Amino acid sequence: MSDLPPNSATSPKVALVTGANGGLGRWCSLGLAQRGSVVILGCRSAQRGQAAIDWIHQRVPAANLELLAMDLANLASVQEAAQELAERHHVLDVLVNNAGVMMLPRAMTVDGFEQQFGINYLAHYALTAQLFERLLASEAPRVVSVASLVANHGSVQLDDLQGLTHYGRSRAYAQSKLANLLFGKELARRAETKGLSLTSVIAHPGFANTGLQRRTGRANLGRVGEVAMIGANLLFAQSAERGAIPLIRAATDLTLDNGTYLGPDGLKELWGRKAAPAHVPKAALDEEVARELWEISATLSGVSFPL
Repeated sequence: MSDLPPNSATSPKVALVTGANGGLGRWCSLGLAQRGSVVILGCRSAQRGQAAIDWIHQRVPAANLELLAMDLANLASVQEAAQELAERHHVLDVLVNNAGVMMLPRAMTVDGFEQQFGINYLAHYALTAQLFERLLASEAPRVVSVASLVANHGSVQLDDLQGLTHYGRSRAYAQSKLANLLFGKELARRAETKGLSLTSVIAHPGFANTGLQRRTGRANLGRVGEVAMIGANLLFAQSAERGAIPLIRAATDLTLDNGTYLGPDGLKELWGRKAAPAHVPKAALDEEVARELWEISATLSGVSFPL
């Protein structure tokens, strides 16, 4: 992570990163561990989570790491993970809502939600709400929501969030990432309205080789699709290490304003060695849609924020 600017951030004490076993989550966890944080790796697979812990320990032998079992496709698992974390720690300083799936064939979560909406967005909404008291116990709590450049072309269909009328893989993915951006902005507004010290920051990785593209190619077109996506990543994508830079800055830079959106500083935000303010699409500025999505999310997940 040598490309991160020196002395640009202050370390949190306790941080939870979802989807920490690979890709952006693993590099973000490493970056936080390098800054002295207690890093809790939220992972669906204990085996892959432990492999990520071993990988980080190879680079930061003294890293203080914990594994937290969490399946974002199951809201009961999300609730259990939040309860377990609350039992381990009285305070949570940073929550990085990173885990996700991308452009997969239509499938449903355990709770009956379209998987991209359910995993990428709704589970993170519920997790944040269930950990809110632990976050507010911190002196400077921070929530990082991970969006994507595809959010620039997305729209949130409030009357068809599950894609029951019309489902498109790319459309559903763009909706889920725009929902994360809307959520991050709305959380910032609500925190400020209530005079809370919580800061909500949103970040995207640009075009980064996280492994999601390879899995997407395989799920949609088999081995041919997987090979094609591997080739595209080799030619055009930046590394997951670079892609994690905006996430790490979002999690640690205490000078950022509430509601800040970060991305790579390079051409069209596709690549970059540093994090910089990102373009906010017009759809993400619609406060009425953000409020409606928030209320619908509370109903769907059965979880409300203490706001």
